[in-house]
Amino acid sequence: MPRAPILTVLDELVAWYAARVYGALEGPGRVPFYCDPARVGGFAVDPAALAAGRPAALFQLYVTLAMYQSRRDVDVMAIQRAMPRPEARAMVQPRRLALAVEAARCGHLRTADGFDAGCSVYRAPIGGASTCADRPRSPCHVKDATAAIGRMGDMGKLATSAWLHLRDAGDHGFDALLARVTSAHAAPAARAAAMVAALAAFYRVGEKLATFIVATLAVPELAPGLTPWHPTIDGHGLVIVDANVMRVIDALRPRGAKTYAARAAWWRRHAARLDLRRHRRDWPRASPRLVQQAAYWFRSRSNRDAAGLACAGCRSPVCPYCVG
Repeated sequence: MPRAPILTVLDELVAWYAARVYGALEGPGRVPFYCDPARVGGFAVDPAALAAGRPAALFQLYVTLAMYQSRRDVDVMAIQRAMPRPEARAMVQPRRLALAVEAARCGHLRTADGFDAGCSVYRAPIGGASTCADRPRSPCHVKDATAAIGRMGDMGKLATSAWLHLRDAGDHGFDALLARVTSAHAAPAARAAAMVAALAAFYRVGEKLATFIVATLAVPELAPGLTPWHPTIDGHGLVIVDANVMRVIDALRPRGAKTYAARAAWWRRHAARLDLRRHRRDWPRASPRLVQQAAYWFRSRSNRDAAGLACAGCRSPVCPYCVG
């Protein structure tokens, strides 16, 4: 198959997304998955609290989205839906975590850095029970979280690590972090990058998930009315290089460095050249994040199957049905 021009392929992805997904499965008039109990169970964030930017809602959103690693999105949603609400709430409510940390006897819970480096909670390879190397027989809310999540290693540490990092940052959690980033950077796009760097330091998060979280709160087209960090922070220039987007990039860019940074820079450079207003008047002229969302949907066969968006023979060089 002759190689299509890069911008032509990207524009076709955006056109497909605007026609088949946006406004139908996400965007205006649609409840985002992280606010929908039918999709994420007890992890669902209250939309009104999120719209108001309440610290507890921001924390819950962080924990909910930080779980989207190691497995397909549909699999993580299934884990979240299956978890009993009391166990889910114990992970996403800061007040409960504060009480649990205060009651714990483990010395690793004194500071965020000490916890990230020292907590040894893990799931046993046989039976799946959670334990640790330091106090294996002592009850622990981190062990409880790891057991409740199941099938995903030591992910039960995510919520406690985030709570400790935010506590160490100031008395107001995400508000203190936002104030610090805002005062240090004048440009909203620079603030977005700085916030990504700050969240990437939390346990098991890293650049990709931190970008996902910041963009969720700072790209209003993806969830109108539910992005309290925008316009103070502008996430349109952020790019999440997940497995689906990586496959699109590598198909269109067969040579070059295969690092996360190189792929993200390549995507920003090319996606910023598209005028998105050709597809929807309410979109900004340029947004690598929106183009990336189009690629994520188009390339994800599992998500398209679940949404009834299987291919009818488009022959796109990045179609998961046409090229595998």
